[in-house]
Amino acid sequence: MASEKEMYEVIGRALADAEFRKSLKEDPEAAVEEAGYKLTADQLAALNKADLPTVAEGLGDRLSKKIVLPV
Repeated sequence: MASEKEMYEVIGRALADAEFRKSLKEDPEAAVEEAGYKLTADQLAALNKADLPTVAEGLGDRLSKKIVLPV
């Protein structure tokens, strides 16, 4: 079973890595196992419920915008 920290690592990688995100969607168990994590059925189900592509897209949009700091 992955710890909470490891779950955050899996989610973070899925948000940052489009190929890993695609692998998670196609075969979540194989993708996390290949990445070196051992998830429970409940953890895999939670990942399946998460809309990671939409979150990643929104995050990418926010990060790509120019941030202007007041002088």
